[in-house]
Amino acid sequence: MNNFIYILYCFKMRFIISVSLILFANYLFAQCNSSPCFCIQIDELGQLKIVWNNSTLSNNNLFEHQFYADTGTGFFTIGSESNPTINSFDFLNYNSSNSSSSFFIKSLYGPTGSSSSYSDTINSIYFDLVNLFDGRVSLSWNHPVPINNIPLNSQYIIEKSFSLNPSTITTWNQVISLPVDSTSYIDNINVCSSWINYRTRLVTPNCDFVSNLEGGLIEDQQAPDPPKVKLVTNDTSFNQMYIEWNPSLAQDVMAYIVFKFANGVWNPLDTIYGIQNTFFYDNDLSSYQNSVVKYALAAMDSCSTGSPPQFNTSSAGDEHNNILLNQQYGQCSGEVYLSFNDYINWPSGVLNYKIYSKNDSLNNWILLDSTNSLNYTYTIQQGNMNYSFMVVADADSSEISSISNIVTFFANRPPIPQISYISEVKILSDTIAVKYIGENGIGINKLNIYRSINNGINFELIDVQHNPIFPFTYFDTEVSPNEKSYLYKISVTDSCLNEVAFSNFGQSILLNGYSSEYLINTLEWNPYINWENGVENYELVTYNNLVPTFESLIVLDTLKINYNHDFTNFLEPLFDGRICYQILAKENQNNFGLSGLSSSNIVCLQNDPIIFVPNALDLNGLNNYWKPVIKMIDFSDYKVSIYNRHGELIQLLTEIEEFWDGSIMSSNNIASMGVYIFQLEFKNPEGKYFHKKGHITLIR
Repeated sequence: MNNFIYILYCFKMRFIISVSLILFANYLFAQCNSSPCFCIQIDELGQLKIVWNNSTLSNNNLFEHQFYADTGTGFFTIGSESNPTINSFDFLNYNSSNSSSSFFIKSLYGPTGSSSSYSDTINSIYFDLVNLFDGRVSLSWNHPVPINNIPLNSQYIIEKSFSLNPSTITTWNQVISLPVDSTSYIDNINVCSSWINYRTRLVTPNCDFVSNLEGGLIEDQQAPDPPKVKLVTNDTSFNQMYIEWNPSLAQDVMAYIVFKFANGVWNPLDTIYGIQNTFFYDNDLSSYQNSVVKYALAAMDSCSTGSPPQFNTSSAGDEHNNILLNQQYGQCSGEVYLSFNDYINWPSGVLNYKIYSKNDSLNNWILLDSTNSLNYTYTIQQGNMNYSFMVVADADSSEISSISNIVTFFANRPPIPQISYISEVKILSDTIAVKYIGENGIGINKLNIYRSINNGINFELIDVQHNPIFPFTYFDTEVSPNEKSYLYKISVTDSCLNEVAFSNFGQSILLNGYSSEYLINTLEWNPYINWENGVENYELVTYNNLVPTFESLIVLDTLKINYNHDFTNFLEPLFDGRICYQILAKENQNNFGLSGLSSSNIVCLQNDPIIFVPNALDLNGLNNYWKPVIKMIDFSDYKVSIYNRHGELIQLLTEIEEFWDGSIMSSNNIASMGVYIFQLEFKNPEGKYFHKKGHITLIR
């Protein structure tokens, strides 16, 4: 019996091995070694050839390659090849049509062709051309295999020839090389009229695909698009107008025509030859010195019709204009009123207009402001000198700018204070003291004090001081410095009744504090702003009932605007838990040789008491009495109630010094051993109620 089982086992194993060998042999011819297996090439006469090599489609032990095609009616046999040395097949009856055809190869191997394999289905490349009649042709084609099956190092090559009657000796010129995911391309032609043929070639590591030829009479009958003006700007160095535009996207552009609109008429200025010549200078100073002038451009290609020849010329494109800046100067007001026209027809409009100025003391242009308005008012800060202004328009979508003309005039002004400075802002209880440094002896009429409660978004004039003497301290009583921060600025009114010399900002420091359960007080404050050379440091000072005057707690750098104060070391028997704080901001020495000192409001934090309650009373022990221990509190309404397990009050303590010795208040008896309930109640100075309840174990 065992021998029979053994014989069956051996037979089964031989069967499995035989089947496996057969399957393995078939597998060897089940697929190509690489993709694509073969390529399809169509020649200039429309004939089709299938090509391959031994690295992709094996000829080893070949019996026969059979070729199948589907030209629109289903697959049919188009021929075979049994010679292993031949690596191509001509489909003699094929004529390229208006669509792609599909092909596959069935390969038979072995002496009798008993083993077979099938290739993937591969399509011919159908290539199509559309004449756009504007000097361009649109080309499109299909992929011969799914794009994922095209090797990554492959490429499409677009080729063209100028042969009127295509033949096999046609010279093909490469137009461009494209990545394998491409299926379309637009080619610009540089001839006015010519027969042009196109095709595409897919180059792979295995073989090359060649599409059908497509061509026709290509004519340029359309004028190029108008050029896009890039900018019109004043060339302030040579006092001329500069016009620049983008090169035309059309390749066949022979020249640009520059037009100018002045005095109500459009006139051509000049013709600029060369597609890459994209700028022009207008030297006619008289036309744009006192008026707004518009410019536009047309493009002209090299193709013409008629006699005399009329070249394809576009209409004029969008007009662009110069920026004309005008000024009016008020001598007593010291205000310069600037007005200018809008720059038009940038694709995304104007981002902003930048106002620049320079004077006899500042020879470099200084940016005053950016605006979207077409007028601007500037107050002269220092009179009796020449001032110059110009406007620069910035495009919204690119780094392109247009410069206006420059206006220059002599500004005669009353003297302006050279010193206008807020040096200190101090909080004195419910009052804010603002110290201001000014310049005496120059005819100052009055001092204007402004205050903002929304961080400088809006300022309110809160007071006017006539004939001030500097330094001057203003006391603001209409404030709540413990609730919010206030921003101040100060100006002077000169002898012309002009408000000038606005100071820097001075901001009150609002200190806030929070206490926690972990003997830590958290302090936060807003930074002091607008000192000339900034803040040197912040100093946190503090006092309590044990140290009743301010003492320095810590000095912090200027980036620190909060501090966590761990006051564990304050826990002394007489400490009542109340700590007061103040922030002092010290100024880095300013250009006047002074260092201001600004102070915040005072914040006092009453910390909750720390309560220790024993949970047992041992009448025979070392400490034979029971008493709560409370630290960090100044309290009132103190009461401790002790109850037995029946809820009966057996003892009442109303003074902090009192303790329970186990006695019952209605008698001189001592309570029995057991568990009792206590209830502790008191209030702090702010009226906050504290309550604690627990158990006492009495041991006798």
